[in-house]
Amino acid sequence: MLQLDLFEGVILTTEQQEKVARFKEDKSKNAKNSQLKNQRIEGALVEAGFVKGIDFENTFGTKVVTRDVELGYSFNDTNFTAQDVTYTSRFGGVSFLSKRYDKEQDKVVNIKINHFGFEDGKFECSSLTGNYRKIKPTTLLAKLQEKRKQAEINMEHNRRTNFAFADAIEDLKEKFPSASIFTFDDYERYGRNYNTIKRIKAEFANGSYVTFNVGLDGSYRMANKKDAEFRRMDMMQTLEFFTNQNK
Repeated sequence: MLQLDLFEGVILTTEQQEKVARFKEDKSKNAKNSQLKNQRIEGALVEAGFVKGIDFENTFGTKVVTRDVELGYSFNDTNFTAQDVTYTSRFGGVSFLSKRYDKEQDKVVNIKINHFGFEDGKFECSSLTGNYRKIKPTTLLAKLQEKRKQAEINMEHNRRTNFAFADAIEDLKEKFPSASIFTFDDYERYGRNYNTIKRIKAEFANGSYVTFNVGLDGSYRMANKKDAEFRRMDMMQTLEFFTNQNK
């Protein structure tokens, strides 16, 4: 049996009409279930001590929309487009309000954490815990507070580091005015991994250089060196150099 959509002039079969009806029903159920879950999430957060507007925000809502939808499957040639289907849609949700230190702006900025899991009264949020274990809401709050504090700590540490490097560079430039002195990202190997470490390099016109580690008090010590003249020596010159060195 065929049924005519009088507004669009599109003829849908009874089976297609049933699919549209199931689609609208499923959307309505999903919106209702999402609303109930959202209420449980907010309730668990508030009970654990989260403050709305400070620790989290909740933008969840539902609305009635009308648009064209594609239904059915292409593999069995049952796909079709139903025009102007009206159904209930959901939007928004809970976000945790956190912070991070932005090096480029040199300030702590607000961020939102939107991706997390909630099941049996517990949360899974790798952005805060670094793993996928489920934890209690009270533990989650502690992790959120720690992350915000860490952003402030990171800012203070980076500023102290920048001041220390500036002092070290100024001192090295005064002692070695002919060298080009600058900061750079160096690498150190720890086991199978390489870690980035900020250092100072004093580079000379012949290609020789010395690199330095810098302490937070502005002190510095040699990390590595390269003698360009020595590296250019051939085998006989190197042996002669070592021979003279031991006289």
